[in-house]
Amino acid sequence: MADVPLQIELSPATEEPQPFVEPPPWSVRVTNISTEPIWIVGVLPGSEGLRYPLYLVEIEGPSGPVELRFPEGLDMVRGLRPEDFVRLAPGESFDPQQGPGFVPIQSLAWFKPREPGRYRVRLRLDTTAEDPRLWMGHTYVRDRRRVEQLLRLVPRVDIRSDPVEFEFEGEEPTPDLPILWG
Repeated sequence: MADVPLQIELSPATEEPQPFVEPPPWSVRVTNISTEPIWIVGVLPGSEGLRYPLYLVEIEGPSGPVELRFPEGLDMVRGLRPEDFVRLAPGESFDPQQGPGFVPIQSLAWFKPREPGRYRVRLRLDTTAEDPRLWMGHTYVRDRRRVEQLLRLVPRVDIRSDPVEFEFEGEEPTPDLPILWG
């Protein structure tokens, strides 16, 4: 198996400059670049800091790093299930946001710029936690023995996508618009 058996890619769904009012659409791909089949887990509730696997977004705007805050209630963390594991053959890819039980990466789904200009975005996938409790979630884990068996098959990596740069055009939003920034 390759030293780093996975690759993560982030790309905008369009190359056109984006208007200020909508989050840009994104495409995410996780690819098995090894010569062996592997198991991986997609984006779960809590994967942005509360539990593994971690799918973390790094955004830098015209004025520096952008901090994101989400609406309350998005941090529900259900138990890890056997069906949350995806088997990837060599060369096979999947979108970790698509499929039963997977959720969109909230940092991308809710992202709206603070100011017009050029932004740089990277996506990080971290599966390095060895302790199964850091993956399990805060509710009952059905078929825990099978989940722990599958978890041992997930490669331990901390990888980042290549940075994606894009441009936001338009007027800055007015202060009365609800913008989710920390």
